[in-house]
Amino acid sequence: MTTQYQSAVWPQNEAQKDAVLRALDEFEAKRGRPVVTKVEPPKQFHDAEWYHRQYNKKNKLRLAAAAGVFVLNNTPHGAFPGQEALKTVLGGAVFLSLLPQLVAPFDRLLTIFD
Repeated sequence: MTTQYQSAVWPQNEAQKDAVLRALDEFEAKRGRPVVTKVEPPKQFHDAEWYHRQYNKKNKLRLAAAAGVFVLNNTPHGAFPGQEALKTVLGGAVFLSLLPQLVAPFDRLLTIFD
């Protein structure tokens, strides 16, 4: 298993560590399979690259628009007025949502949502 995207928890004290280990044990028991999340001592923190920051904000809109395109593509053609225009707009929204991750200056535009 690669470690680049592996889940991990870095508890800041013993109480947090105990709580995390209990939660992982409970989850593992419910799931019936091993949990591979590592529990490690705190390490030096490094800021993520700009294109990884604000991931949830960037991707909520993208996923919603992509889901809309998927639904519209699986709806009979002409099912309602403006269907094709809506597909185009949502497809454009998906593309535009990628810009902050492709071009650094566009990343600053998302700060208006903070």
